Amino acid sequence: MMFFSLFKQNNEEVLDEEDKYFFGIGTKKDEKRAFEILSARAKGDYEALAIMSFCYEFGIGVEKDIRRAEYGYVVSSSKDVGLAMVRLAFLRLFGRPGIRIDKREAGVLCKKLDNLGIIAVKWLMKASKLGNSYAQYCLGGCYHDAFGVSKNSKLAIDWYSKSAAQNNPAAISALGYCYLEGFGVSVDEIKAIELYKKAAKMGDPVAIYNLGFCHEEGKGVKKNMKEAFTWYETAANMNNPFAQNSLGYCYEEGLGVKKDLDKAFDLYKKSAEQGYPWAQSNLAYCYQTGIGTKKDYSKSFEWYKKAAVQGLSRAQHNLGHCYQQGLGVEKDSKIAIIWYLRAAEQKNVYAYHSLASCYQNGDGVSKNEKEAVNYYKIAASKSFVPSLISLSFCYRLGIGVPSNPSLSFLNMKKAAKLDNSYAQNCLAFFYEEGYGTKKDMDEAIKWYKISVEKDNPWAQCNLGCLYFDGQYISMNREKAVKLFIDSAKQGHPRAYNKLGYCYEEGIFVEKDHEKAFYYYEKAANTGYNRAFYNLGRCYEIGLGCDSDIDKSLIYFYRGSFYGDFRAKEKMKRILSTFVDEKSLGYFASCA
Repeated sequence: MMFFSLFKQNNEEVLDEEDKYFFGIGTKKDEKRAFEILSARAKGDYEALAIMSFCYEFGIGVEKDIRRAEYGYVVSSSKDVGLAMVRLAFLRLFGRPGIRIDKREAGVLCKKLDNLGIIAVKWLMKASKLGNSYAQYCLGGCYHDAFGVSKNSKLAIDWYSKSAAQNNPAAISALGYCYLEGFGVSVDEIKAIELYKKAAKMGDPVAIYNLGFCHEEGKGVKKNMKEAFTWYETAANMNNPFAQNSLGYCYEEGLGVKKDLDKAFDLYKKSAEQGYPWAQSNLAYCYQTGIGTKKDYSKSFEWYKKAAVQGLSRAQHNLGHCYQQGLGVEKDSKIAIIWYLRAAEQKNVYAYHSLASCYQNGDGVSKNEKEAVNYYKIAASKSFVPSLISLSFCYRLGIGVPSNPSLSFLNMKKAAKLDNSYAQNCLAFFYEEGYGTKKDMDEAIKWYKISVEKDNPWAQCNLGCLYFDGQYISMNREKAVKLFIDSAKQGHPRAYNKLGYCYEEGIFVEKDHEKAFYYYEKAANTGYNRAFYNLGRCYEIGLGCDSDIDKSLIYFYRGSFYGDFRAKEKMKRILSTFVDEKSLGYFASCA
């Protein structure tokens, strides 16, 4: 006991000496001397190691070395030292150049800090009260993000302001964020920009990145993607992972710069390797779809998983999709459901829609059409177009709900007004047939035209048919044929069949029976039932092909099976030349 007491007393004397130099208490401030004292104490004293790491993080009395800071925080955190846990939680949550983001680890640290309570910020409070600007900034962050203390916007602003008054760039940038988001102060985007610019001039990469964000979104400044790109590029060159990801997106979409998918991929990868979950998800998507790299479902799966375990709902949904479809991993619909549910817990609309589809089809769960409709409704209430369309068809077909033409129409109309070309075509068809609404051909034509402007192949073919027949619109077969051609280029079966007829009859194209056969065959190969009759007819009479009665019978049979009366009659007529008429009774079932 005597030894422990003496040791503690000696330790406190050393600590007092360190405080004198660190804060300039009773002597001239000498941060280098304070750091030397801390270094001597750090071996075996984890609180001293944490403070020494703090010095490395911010360059107090020693050259800034964020990696050494991280190492010291990791070691000290393992001994439950509050300062180390607070700073490591911050670094894992937001990262810093060269320091990986790991939101899962940050979450674990935050739970420990909750148990530790206010003692976790004891040193920061002491240092802040003694005027250390870095401690003031960090303490503001603790109140901002609830590290060891309850979230308190007023105290966060107070400590950020005290640090900013000493020209601490990180604190100035943090204040800018508060004004931008209205955290503890009234929203003032102009003030936010002023603060970001001030911090950016001092070289703060977070402020530089945020200026890019403001120019991209038009917050406090006029929206300007070229300016946004410049700020993102500057911050990305400082190894800021958020900026690298945003810059990658600029290159992917050609925003403020010429599109360059290779550069987009490289930037996503740099950011992803620093642990930023959005970049990890974007990189996964690149591997999934071949953006800037070769398709690699295994790598796509691995990167989605990295982002998903950090809690990114988008990645959780896409990881579920990988399991459901067997992309880069063995197919397992039950595990897919687990990830969809995790994403749905974060209100991810894609997850709601995917869960609905799984319940509708009994994939990974027991089939439950009512539950499917419930999930479609949740996503549809958030204006998610695929769910609005699916819900419309549920009401039309009576899937999980009683058939309701009016609700089917209303949901399709909502989707159409959200600028979805498929929904616009469907809405036009609803007006054309008078389903769920009064028949209105003017509205039908209007919505077909809107959908055609987006090159929707269904609308192109449907509008083409209206121009071809000329019943509800002035006949214009030249325009009809052009629409059929545009639709056929996108693989639309009905357009193939219509083009076949146009080439057969020479309607605004040069008559060409071989091309007619070609398009009829393409339509039939897609399973389009009306094409079976036409292709059978080609083989029957040798239109654009060699005559082949056996093949003609095959296609007439297929057409009759799907209810084409013409095909049934053709088949009966041909077979009547080979068999007794009395044996044809069984053909009645073909219809």
